Amino acid sequence: MRLTALNDLVHPGERVDGTWVLTPRHVLQYRCRGPDETVALTGDLVGTDATGLTFQVTGQQAGEDLVGHTLTLRGRWQADARNRLTFLVEREGGRHDRLTLRGGWDLGPHHELRYQYQQEGPDGRHRTQTLTFAGTWDLAARRQLTYTLDAASDSTFRFRGTIQTPSILAKTGELRYQLGVEVAGRRRVQTLTVFGVWRLSRTLGVTFEVPYAGGRVGTMTFGASYRAGDGGTVTAALTARDGRPLGVEVVFSWEILRGQGEAFVRLRRALDETAVEGGVRVRW
Repeated sequence: MRLTALNDLVHPGERVDGTWVLTPRHVLQYRCRGPDETVALTGDLVGTDATGLTFQVTGQQAGEDLVGHTLTLRGRWQADARNRLTFLVEREGGRHDRLTLRGGWDLGPHHELRYQYQQEGPDGRHRTQTLTFAGTWDLAARRQLTYTLDAASDSTFRFRGTIQTPSILAKTGELRYQLGVEVAGRRRVQTLTVFGVWRLSRTLGVTFEVPYAGGRVGTMTFGASYRAGDGGTVTAALTARDGRPLGVEVVFSWEILRGQGEAFVRLRRALDETAVEGGVRVRW
């Protein structure tokens, strides 16, 4: 028995008609179609990447030639309507088998998305296993928080929720997002906090720089319109890349803006011109 490029089992020389299934205990199975729905292959999850889900074969009924081997299913990742992590296994003819991770997920120390679950070992004891997804966060149109693993394959988790604080203080260096997630059949509300640095861009947009593992820095990029506020502040109303308002504001203090060089000078000049046109005096 072997696994083909389109995630089909072949034995011997003929394709085994079946479906990939992930059980509630996080065991991957290939179930043959038919009245008995026999299981041809089983395995434990051991890893993931942007376009794959890796498992170790622990048992099968059609020979023992794959037992102990590590295999990888190919496909793409996405979030479902309940904000659960879902893998679409690529199959022949453009079909997909849907594998859903039904437990909870959170953020690691470097903003990586991680999924933890219990798995039974050979000795019968349960151990905590972790799947780690390396990606980049962004805030898209309609205020969707996205986590992109591989843009070329469309492996992107698009989470449905809302910004917890629509008026963000730049000095806090964070972005808080609240969403509902189904975990083990129950819905719960959780808050994701992404930490970074809010800055003005050279084109007078706004960026949010997020640190990741290995010294990598990802940048969220926004358009913005500005207005001067009381107490020496400037408020930037953010827009998405397509120009649509996000309904989110970032409030900068002048102390923060003065350290941003040319961008600060350009913003000050633009606000001065706007104030003159409106007959308003801006205090610096």
